[in-house]
Amino acid sequence: PGYEGQWCQTCKNCDKKCGEIRACAECNLFNTGPGKYTDTCGDCSYLKALHVEDIRPNQYDPRKSKTISQNGTCKIVDDTGCDLTFWYGYEDEYPENDSDDENDDYYYEDDEDDDGTLVVWTSNIDKVCPPLEDKDVAEACSKKTTCMDCSRSPGCGWCSSPHLEMKSRCSSIKENEKMCPTERREEKFNSVPTIIKESKEQTSRWSKAQLHPQQVELAMNVGDIQYLDFTYLFISSGTSLTHDLPENVDLKIFSSCGGDNLLTEISRCSGIFNGVTVKFYARFHLKSCPEKSSDWEKSYKLTLSQGDVLDIDLKMFCSCSCDKFSTDGICRNDKKTFLDINPCAEKNSCSECLQDSACNWCSDSKFSYFDGSPLPRCNNDNFFTSDLCNGNGKVDPPRALTGSEDCSTCNHTCSGGICEEHKQDLLDLNMCVSQLTCGDCMKEDGCAWCPQTDGAPRCNLVSKWIVGNEKRNDPNKHECQEDLYVDRSTISTDKIEFLQNSDYIYEDSPMPDMTDNTVEITMKEGQSYNLELLLKIKVDHTSLEENQKYDEVKLMMRSKDKKSLSY
Repeated sequence: PGYEGQWCQTCKNCDKKCGEIRACAECNLFNTGPGKYTDTCGDCSYLKALHVEDIRPNQYDPRKSKTISQNGTCKIVDDTGCDLTFWYGYEDEYPENDSDDENDDYYYEDDEDDDGTLVVWTSNIDKVCPPLEDKDVAEACSKKTTCMDCSRSPGCGWCSSPHLEMKSRCSSIKENEKMCPTERREEKFNSVPTIIKESKEQTSRWSKAQLHPQQVELAMNVGDIQYLDFTYLFISSGTSLTHDLPENVDLKIFSSCGGDNLLTEISRCSGIFNGVTVKFYARFHLKSCPEKSSDWEKSYKLTLSQGDVLDIDLKMFCSCSCDKFSTDGICRNDKKTFLDINPCAEKNSCSECLQDSACNWCSDSKFSYFDGSPLPRCNNDNFFTSDLCNGNGKVDPPRALTGSEDCSTCNHTCSGGICEEHKQDLLDLNMCVSQLTCGDCMKEDGCAWCPQTDGAPRCNLVSKWIVGNEKRNDPNKHECQEDLYVDRSTISTDKIEFLQNSDYIYEDSPMPDMTDNTVEITMKEGQSYNLELLLKIKVDHTSLEENQKYDEVKLMMRSKDKKSLSY
């Protein structure tokens, strides 16, 4: 059962079985994997792990056994990036005393499992790893001709310095650190999962958050493997786990499902008692970059069947900082520039752009590179920046516009968006000119809004506006014909003495309103503000009852409308 083919050579359920035994097999055969990560290798006594090279002439050899059954093959990638192959099978008669003495050929039957003893085995040639020696890594990396290809190769690093003449700019990370200036190294991600939100707000004392954490951020390079621990408090007896990650991200979830079970790959836990918290280990492996650049930085969901969702903000390192217009960094061995490989970007208006059938225009005000820096709005159809434009803002007719047509036509309009640009704004990293409303303008750092201009963008850098009696002798500056709206965020610098609470010990009771203990803060969305608080705590121990402790202070911040602030 479970096998098919003329000679029963094909195992239909091997992938499932590999998931069940992987943690123990990988840990005992290769000393890696989820069993190693969770330090549970010692719980795997139910299987026998063998290396073919260690089997002596008269010892048990599963490859020659006539009593082994339910054989299968498992192929996995371990936590170091090695491709591993191992085999498994159930042995009805496994040697109790497995020595190489010819007289010690005694066998016993495993009474605990009707299937027999689970045996897993591998050989040295079944472990294929990426180059480990730095010179071998450097040689493999040197064959990469662009920073984008280099960044997607594990162990490789790119040097974008225009001041160095180099035959190949891609080398091993170690070699790159030796020869490339720090500011010109295309640094890959080097992080572990970051918890963005640990728990959801409790609306009552009974509404406990079952899933912890609620939101995480993962920053991964191609080839990276990261583990994420999360827990779930069961109220129903079981739950299934699903996700919407793309195919290039391999996600496997391991758990013992809260009991004495061994660590296995799971997609569901069932039969869990109410009130039991179960720990899960999610293993993420970024195998490659998605074809569409819009998927290189995106949010995904790991969903539990009861409705709880773990939000995963995934960032993939798939391109380099030198892959932008506003840089002098070299991103290719042939030294071709951004405009050389994306000539459409030379065009400055939507109408000019769409007169070339190979180009498309992005009118979306939020169009930018992953780091927030502005990009040329006209791009070649097959260039990666084209995919970064929101679908509603992309203007891309099936044919080139004729001389009598422009981007004001109904079918292919940029109306309601950005219809032209100035390349100097891109070089200045000026995102202000892309903001179409006063509200959006005020959210950007260093921007000011003018309700009435002489044709210039209403939102621009503060430094681009003529202020007061300043003379208009700079062609790059503009005059605002009405009052200019600038950032009015402030933090009061007044020193405030906080009121005492008369030595009253507050436990579950809410703190009393202290109307004088306030500081005026005017903030704008998306900006961080630092506020220093100095707490001088004096404790009158005579007022404390025996066994009471005073060792913790809880700081709560609330706005006037009672909405919680992050701090």
